[in-house]
Amino acid sequence: MRKRQKVRQSKNLLWILFLLCAVLAGCVRQGTAPVQKNGVAMGSVVSVKLYNTETQTADAMCTQIFSELQRLDTQVLSKNTETSELWRLNQSEHPEVPQEISAELYTALQKTKEIYAFSSGRAALSSGTLTELWGMDTENFRVPMPSEMETAKRFCADSTVQLDEENRISFQPGQKLNLGSVGKGIGCDKAVEILLKNGFTRLDAGAVVSVGGSLAILGSPKSGERFTVGIRDPFGAENAYFATLATDDCFISTSGSYEKTFTENGKTYHHLLDLTNGYPADTPLVAVTVRADSGLVSDALSTLCFLVGEAEARPILEQYQADAVFVYADKTVHVTDGLHADIAVTDRTYTLEDT
Repeated sequence: MRKRQKVRQSKNLLWILFLLCAVLAGCVRQGTAPVQKNGVAMGSVVSVKLYNTETQTADAMCTQIFSELQRLDTQVLSKNTETSELWRLNQSEHPEVPQEISAELYTALQKTKEIYAFSSGRAALSSGTLTELWGMDTENFRVPMPSEMETAKRFCADSTVQLDEENRISFQPGQKLNLGSVGKGIGCDKAVEILLKNGFTRLDAGAVVSVGGSLAILGSPKSGERFTVGIRDPFGAENAYFATLATDDCFISTSGSYEKTFTENGKTYHHLLDLTNGYPADTPLVAVTVRADSGLVSDALSTLCFLVGEAEARPILEQYQADAVFVYADKTVHVTDGLHADIAVTDRTYTLEDT
């Protein structure tokens, strides 16, 4: 009989920590404290923090963000919620027949497929059959039999997923589309969209939105200053960080082998599956943090970079004008050129190497 231990899963609360130097001291432009609201959406804790924004206006924007993220998850993106468009799409009796979908879902699927096309088959929009087999979507974790994985892998090829210019999609029976690896980044994109539509201006204010392990950053905490965020220590406590990153407007996402794990028969498995063999990726990396101009892009690229490795990831990052922090099991850290001036390693057990 298999021995199964309790699942260890990071709560992804603010694990790319809000170590906003000026903010922690309560210093904002006009001497007023930032407005912060916390809630739950997309299966994660969501935090919105607004600086130099009138309280009533900030409260209204936060309420709209939480409401919209709930709608986005339960009505559009969730693979497991029966009210969502993606769930209904996956239940289609004849998915090979093109069917029209909302522009919102189409854009998420199309962009995710585009990015994962660079993964050499390690990641795919159509990963759902395999992730379900491992229980990654429901947290009813188990190690599948090799024969089960071989069967599931046949359905994890995006070459059979067709998206046309009329917002229609078709895919093969047995395939399950999955946006779990980009959903929180999409949530960050939506939050920024709401802020800007409500008149938020980055020239006069600052905002930090956290959706699980993904961040959106706008403006600044104080005139002339940048936000500084901490990057979680993969080997430390959930609120520990090993480096800080000074940044302007951007989106930041992290993928790591510590985020969601379970142990069976004395072996620990993580949730980042390599679709070419069906198992969690076997890599010297323990985490990759990506900074990009889009939440979806940062989320997808952090997963892709972890799966393909640093050498293969660098030209892909350049194509998306994104940067990354690669953290290895031996605590060496590599960063792309755009981050050299912005990162500071604060934990002396880590080594930032020139690359």
